[in-house]
Amino acid sequence: MTHNWIGRLLAISLCTMPFVGAAQTADDAAMSGPLSPTAMKAMIWTDKLGYSTDEQMNVYLTLDPMGDMNNYTWFLYRENIETGERMYLPLRGNLTEDVVDYVGLEAGFFSPIQVPAVTQRHIWSGPAPAAGLWHWVGELRGADATQVVKKVYAKFVVSAESPVELGADGTDTEISTDTTWTNDRIYRIQHQVFVNSGATLTIEAGTLILARGQNAVIVVEKGGKIMAEGRREAPIVMTCDAAVGERESGCWAGLIVLGNAPMTRGTGLAEGVIPETRPTYGGDDPMDSSGVLRYVRVEFAGVDFNPETQPNAFGFHGLGAGTVIDHIQAHEGEDDGIEFFGGTANCTHCVSSGSKDDSLDWAFGWTGTAQYVFIQQDPQGDNGIEADNDSQGFDRTPRSRPHLYNVTLVGGLLSDPSSSSGDGMRIRVGTAITARNVVLTGFGGDALDVRDNSPSLFTTGTSSITNAIIHSNGGQVGDAQIVGGVAASVQYADVAPMLVNVRYEANPDPRPMLGSSALRIGGPATPPSDGSLDTAAQFVGAFGDENWLEEWTFFGSELDYDTSTSE
Repeated sequence: MTHNWIGRLLAISLCTMPFVGAAQTADDAAMSGPLSPTAMKAMIWTDKLGYSTDEQMNVYLTLDPMGDMNNYTWFLYRENIETGERMYLPLRGNLTEDVVDYVGLEAGFFSPIQVPAVTQRHIWSGPAPAAGLWHWVGELRGADATQVVKKVYAKFVVSAESPVELGADGTDTEISTDTTWTNDRIYRIQHQVFVNSGATLTIEAGTLILARGQNAVIVVEKGGKIMAEGRREAPIVMTCDAAVGERESGCWAGLIVLGNAPMTRGTGLAEGVIPETRPTYGGDDPMDSSGVLRYVRVEFAGVDFNPETQPNAFGFHGLGAGTVIDHIQAHEGEDDGIEFFGGTANCTHCVSSGSKDDSLDWAFGWTGTAQYVFIQQDPQGDNGIEADNDSQGFDRTPRSRPHLYNVTLVGGLLSDPSSSSGDGMRIRVGTAITARNVVLTGFGGDALDVRDNSPSLFTTGTSSITNAIIHSNGGQVGDAQIVGGVAASVQYADVAPMLVNVRYEANPDPRPMLGSSALRIGGPATPPSDGSLDTAAQFVGAFGDENWLEEWTFFGSELDYDTSTSE
């Protein structure tokens, strides 16, 4: 296939030159430390996330240098995640096994260019490759091609098997014995799936689960387990059963996990399940385990289950500390992204983006920990964090009192000046909070709004927020960003955090730039060595040198992926 779409843009800037780096192919490792990160916009995607072996696929690209005038060596390739088989896509030509840059030059003659601006450009179409786990990769390297600056991914599954249909006839699926969902099949859910007490649902890394409908939900009942262990290169994806660019929040209900750990009411009933008396949770086992969620995305969930109920993308009800929650993302939920209802579960590398209501929520006595938390609020969403104890008794025990370390909360104002996004943190209804190393910026409302009897917990020292950067919220500065009479109890600096890129789009890079106060020696608090926290996190916010979002997450407005009017 011939590609002419940026030929004239390149004609001025292309300069073929001998390759001067030690690396001779794009597959070689970078030879030295990373170059400065770039805030340019770069995204690559396919029209679907799952294909049969006889389907055609289409690939699209958007690039915007955002003022970055540096020369880079740019590669595009399709790769089998399991085998490493790779085919390169040059600017002018078809897929090739030869290692070429996007200009079409081979190793020894790679040509650095200024990255051109293109929007939703169709760059390739053809038959899906052989069955397996795949991704397209856009790789930006320095001018000598030795250092990787940025990589963007479009992951997809190709299956030779027919999809597994669950609930197409409107009936529930009851998993009563140990069951494995394998990544060589695509799973379609249209009605409730229950993992019964005593049963374990194992989901292989890279498995794609497509869901649609009011009653499309996965419920792990108390005593049941889910073992969903994805990998960075092969995340487990639970998403809307629609083409990329046409998915909407509220497409399906989400993932509900029920456990046997303590909560303020002894036991409770989770919302969003039929019959309403079935989803019980809560008990007396703080170390209870409901399984493992690792590298799992839940997208476009939170359907209107009934006029009063919208399930969350991740609904964690009474989960014990034996449950592993590590590297999860809720994206574009109609209600909350991640919510803890009581329990003692811990969460690390937890991401909530684009929620239409709150990004992270808790109630009913959650006492776990969370570290490395990134919240990117929808420009028209509600609060970054909304936190309660119990509306039936503010002082009920166990009182909600999670410990949060290394949190970055980004409000909608940073991407949309007309954003109506709510507060950064709304602390109320008797909850306590301990938070350290927090970046909170860009919310349309207050940075911190403390209500009900929760302010008194700051006065007594039960609650505290320290080692924080609180900046540019609600059009206010300094203590005016903090409501509830607790400003004197919050230790923070009102300075720009200087994050690389937190725009509401694909592939954000929320790392602090060199010179940011988030990296200032003596600025962060050292997390306690209690076994649940990483004591090496010597920075304010969720990110230091590593952008741990890369490869397994998905960001941005669905409109950015809508190619119905693309060329």
